[in-house]
Amino acid sequence: MRVTHRNVRCRLGCASGFSLIEVLITLFILSFGMLGLASTQAQALRAQRHADAQSQAVQRVGAMLERLRIDRHAALAGAYDQPCSDDPASAASAQVHTWLRGVVNALPQAQGCISVMGDDDLATATVEVIWRAPRARWSDDDGQQQYRLQTRL
Repeated sequence: MRVTHRNVRCRLGCASGFSLIEVLITLFILSFGMLGLASTQAQALRAQRHADAQSQAVQRVGAMLERLRIDRHAALAGAYDQPCSDDPASAASAQVHTWLRGVVNALPQAQGCISVMGDDDLATATVEVIWRAPRARWSDDDGQQQYRLQTRL
């Protein structure tokens, strides 16, 4: 009778611990969770780089348009005209050289284009920046991005 009493008490109150299978299953589930977190972090970093490049392009284009507005007469005379190029040495003026060098340094494989058309009464300036962004997915195209802004002077 005493032996039976011990087996009943052990069945109700004794804990036998974890088995190796339970530990392996827990590690398996935890590893998938960590892989998901790593993937989310990589996507967040890629999105941040893309947003930073777009922000740089918007700032550079806006800065050049302000220069064109300030020096309207030289812009109408063609002093700022720049075909699409990634070589600052090909710039028509010192201001364009400085701007193009900043664009090339800030964005990967970047090119800058400036064109001013019109006369004293009605002039239109177009500034464009083209750069190559890393692909987010393999199915994406070549990753070429551009930002173009056109305004009246």
